[in-house]
Amino acid sequence: MNKNLLVTALWAAATMGVATEVSARSEYVAPTGAAGCTSCHYNNSGSGFKPGVLAAAASPLGKIAGLKAFLHPAAADTKPVLHPINPKWDVTVGEVPLVISLQVSDAENDTFALHGSAPTGYTLSSAYIKNNLPTVDFKWAPTAAQAGKVYPLSIYVQETGTGRTLSSNTVAANIQVWPARVSATKNVSQFSMQGAQWKNNTLSLNGQVIFKSTVTAAQRATALKNLTLSITSASGVIISKPLKLFPQPTGNWSKSITLTASEVPCLVKLSYEGLRAARLVSLAPAASCVK
Repeated sequence: MNKNLLVTALWAAATMGVATEVSARSEYVAPTGAAGCTSCHYNNSGSGFKPGVLAAAASPLGKIAGLKAFLHPAAADTKPVLHPINPKWDVTVGEVPLVISLQVSDAENDTFALHGSAPTGYTLSSAYIKNNLPTVDFKWAPTAAQAGKVYPLSIYVQETGTGRTLSSNTVAANIQVWPARVSATKNVSQFSMQGAQWKNNTLSLNGQVIFKSTVTAAQRATALKNLTLSITSASGVIISKPLKLFPQPTGNWSKSITLTASEVPCLVKLSYEGLRAARLVSLAPAASCVK
């Protein structure tokens, strides 16, 4: 059987649904990238066609291209996933830069690049592994000229491997930049508020306090004894008397304050050793909360 007859047999069998047997031809091996005759046939004598071969040969792509695509299917590809980040961040001019870890999951472990929009002056770390996930750190130390404003951050990743073009979901956040602190002491390097919720007439706050690495245990104890947490509304209304914080060894802290619907702030502002943070209070009654 010559080459043209084999083509006819393939097309006839594909379009008419008729089983056929032809001799395997070596000239199809190289152009289709087949491992040998048995890639398409049941034996080296060319007996019968394996499931899918005839349909592949009848592909609109053409016989060779169709068979090649059938024998070498493109590897499955799924979208990468950019893990969620906190929607609100605080950073103070002249203090420890803000660092946001961006973590990516990808079923095929594809390489990726970050895209999006961010405030001027940021840097990105090289990719590294954290908690078994590829991670890139967004790092930003704002200038004095950037103080007193809220900056949006919007990030997504896109695959960069050969033939890979899928993009991830987008994560977004707002970054509040506070002016340089004015404080008699500077034992604390980082202060954050991670949650603020009002429920059952109780305002629950939580966050983290990190002392400078040069601060001794005795200095830390003295600082915790003397420092207080100031709590106000967005407009500066005092919400509570100054409170002491007693953070865990990890630095995590929490406070609960009894407040009625007319006393709870819509947005709460905190200050601790001159470092500040602000959050909208979840579940605060819009009709009566303190502006």
